[in-house]
Amino acid sequence: MRVTNNMLTQNLLRNLENANSRMELIQNQLSSGQAITRPSDDPVGIETALRLKSTISSMEQWKNNTSEALTYMETTESIMNNLTTMLQRIRELTVKGADGSNSLDDRAQIAKEIDQLTLQFRVMANSQVSGKYIFSGTLINKAPLDDYFGTDIPPLPPEQWNGNGKVMEFETGPNVNIPISISGMELFEIYEDTGTAPSTMQSKFFNTLNQLSQALYDDDTDDINNALDEIDDHMDNFLKLRSELGARTNRMYVIADQLDNSINIVKKNLSNIQDVDMAGAIMEFKSVENVFRAALAVGAQIIQPSLVDFMR
Repeated sequence: MRVTNNMLTQNLLRNLENANSRMELIQNQLSSGQAITRPSDDPVGIETALRLKSTISSMEQWKNNTSEALTYMETTESIMNNLTTMLQRIRELTVKGADGSNSLDDRAQIAKEIDQLTLQFRVMANSQVSGKYIFSGTLINKAPLDDYFGTDIPPLPPEQWNGNGKVMEFETGPNVNIPISISGMELFEIYEDTGTAPSTMQSKFFNTLNQLSQALYDDDTDDINNALDEIDDHMDNFLKLRSELGARTNRMYVIADQLDNSINIVKKNLSNIQDVDMAGAIMEFKSVENVFRAALAVGAQIIQPSLVDFMR
């Protein structure tokens, strides 16, 4: 087969174009830092990269959830610690009030302190974290206990609970939902009083405190001792709920650490797929550039002047 100047020229141009395209691709990779600049570069790699990016996005959202949840849970634990301390003080006052050596005036003074602690319990029942009511269940935008700022104590008015018995849950993984709150209805032992029309939500906890205060004012030793037994039951309930919250908080810390590690691993895998090896890419670019220059030089030698050039 006769090789013509036209064939030589076409082959040269095709080789130069391939080398030029390869240099352009490597240049784009170097400037963007990405080994895959368009889907056609690596269809399988781009699909894997997209899947990994979706996984990272989900895990980062779960990590944000754990951070918010830990803030919520730690604040709740702090409030529970204060509530427990207050209840311990009420128990001390109750034991003191049950002492038969106390006068009526002594018990009245004890009752006044218990009344103030009861009011503070009411205030703390409406505690919030970032504008969310902690003990309202899932009705986080509604104060669980009606505000009361009256001075006609004792007795305090009947309790009216506005929350529900559910607990808030945060998603921390695929199909993993962790309760982050304490049920206010369980904490303050809320029940529906159907003996009234209409029925009202009552609190066994607050009723105990109100009855204790009244017993102290009335100098009723039997009722004071009965209240002491009930306070011990409430204390056990407080400690049980705090223990459950503490266990969930520890689990949340473990989940947060696992998510940190998992995110780093997946990001590393994504980097291996989509990030360009800068040193290798530079070496390849220089190699292709040398081939391109050599092709130009060889082409100049192969394509000699033809008869037409001398006829001009």
